[in-house]
Amino acid sequence: MYLYPSALAAGVADIILSMKIERIFSKIGSAKRLVANNLIDKGIYSKNTGNKFIVAMYHGIDKIQNTKFNERFFSKTNFEKHLAYFKKHFHVLTYTELVNNNFSKKRPNLVLTFDDGYANNFNYALPLLDKYNAHAFFFITGLATVGKNILWADAVDIISHYGKQDIKVSLGGMDFMLKNGEFINEEHALSLPTYIRRSSKSGYTEKEELLTQLLNIYDIRRNKELEDYWQLMTDEQIRKASLSGNITIGSHGFYHNNLGSLSNDDAVAEVVKSKAYLEQITQKPVTTIGFPDGSYTEQLNDSLYKEGIVKQFVVDYRYHDGAKRDFTYDRIGLYPSMGNTHKMVYKILHQ
Repeated sequence: MYLYPSALAAGVADIILSMKIERIFSKIGSAKRLVANNLIDKGIYSKNTGNKFIVAMYHGIDKIQNTKFNERFFSKTNFEKHLAYFKKHFHVLTYTELVNNNFSKKRPNLVLTFDDGYANNFNYALPLLDKYNAHAFFFITGLATVGKNILWADAVDIISHYGKQDIKVSLGGMDFMLKNGEFINEEHALSLPTYIRRSSKSGYTEKEELLTQLLNIYDIRRNKELEDYWQLMTDEQIRKASLSGNITIGSHGFYHNNLGSLSNDDAVAEVVKSKAYLEQITQKPVTTIGFPDGSYTEQLNDSLYKEGIVKQFVVDYRYHDGAKRDFTYDRIGLYPSMGNTHKMVYKILHQ
């Protein structure tokens, strides 16, 4: 659909205003986390919480903890250290224990989650979860069905690293130039990731258009050394993971759209499609979701609950959720830059 200049300008203005507001809250939140994390890491600060359990959010596991593309991947060695520590100090909840409110009264309770459905979750995380008999939720998209099998954000991250200065991609009637490792539209001071995350376009057309342009610049699929940083689980890997007693498969949307940016009907349709896809593979009910980028709305929470998504994992409560719904759970994202994350998580809950 063609956007006349006035409509395009209005849409960009809404995105920019939303972005400015989010930046303010993000900076405040980042400052709080930075101070708290440093104090916790030193053993000075311990945060009391009324929660019955804490939810930890991982993304990828690789061989060497490479952070030159993003801050989302732990090495196998460090993830194993986390698991050993968690098993010593926590009760790691299973899906059955969570839905039945069967919590330990002797130790802090912990839920482990993985977003995005990377093949590295299957190759590296799953064997360690089985080794330590620790349960985790794998939240998976349906992108294995659309051909390229790549999350747009991973393509942007990797190509931003390898691309030459001033290469260009065009999307939504705007040009985004690579400047100092970031694709940005200088006219609107708008980054490409921010534009994508704020887009209200459903389906996959826009993201496929972006991926086509990015892969024409540098086809990351031809570099075998990069596979751990973009490759998603195949249907067969999803099926095999679901057979482990230590894995629960949940939805991460179908196209990894930011569901809170879509209309409610479009967001529900995407999750229902994801649910059907995963249930067909696993032959098990899919009743959980980890929202892509933590993006959700209260209306969506309630609509998905009616569709059988009875456990919903967000990032950063936005609507005083804990007091309103007993089926939504906040998560703590774990990243290599946070230092001794396994010890930090323990100290957050340890009384």
